Amino acid sequence: MEAGLVWAAGALGRLWHRAYYRCACIGWRLALACGARSRMEGAENLPRGGPYILVCNHISHFDPPTLAALLWRKHAWVVALDMYAHPAAAWFFRGIESIPVDRRGADRGAVKAILKRLRRGEPVGLFPEAGIRSGATSVLGGVPFDETVGGLAQVAGAPVVPAVILGTDKLYCRTAWGRKTDVFVRVGEPIAPGDDRRETTRRAEVAIRALANDLKREHGLSDADMPMTAQERWRLEAEARLRRRGQTR
Repeated sequence: MEAGLVWAAGALGRLWHRAYYRCACIGWRLALACGARSRMEGAENLPRGGPYILVCNHISHFDPPTLAALLWRKHAWVVALDMYAHPAAAWFFRGIESIPVDRRGADRGAVKAILKRLRRGEPVGLFPEAGIRSGATSVLGGVPFDETVGGLAQVAGAPVVPAVILGTDKLYCRTAWGRKTDVFVRVGEPIAPGDDRRETTRRAEVAIRALANDLKREHGLSDADMPMTAQERWRLEAEARLRRRGQTR
């Protein structure tokens, strides 16, 4: 009887977390529709079942909810520990069953949690750049990932799925909302884990850069469409506002 109650409680908990995740995704999809034209490409490359490690570049705070909303399948997102500082944020991240990671050093607890989710058959979402990056400081600018990516894939026996996101950094600007900013997400082919964790990680890096270059070429994107910091976006917005004011005088 007691074992049955424990099982029922666990099942209800899993159902609640899944429903909460779905509601969060729907809410962000609705919000995103007000300010962006979302383009999801390469969804057919996502494994339909079983675990995998989704690795993506990181250009804004809007990346995780955008990916979650467009990918739809529930992922265990790895989130920086400092994002849990506010009680409301901590409640939200616990609700979607994210995995906190301390970026100040090697976090063995986070590694164990990631491997546990993968072994349960869940996909895990990672931003291996350890923070928001753009230009020469980013993977798109040639900065390598930590080989932990390949190590996790090797230990769990799970493929690495590369993805690139472009355009969400524009959402830092007020003028972007309502003007239908283009947001692109493209998913590449899964990379089978190999014996060399560094080589597996390197292949993911190369794939992400190739995905970004393909998007730029196929959609005619300019350098202004490539990732920038929030401060750079705000500066461009302020300059455009000043030019408009000068033209109306």
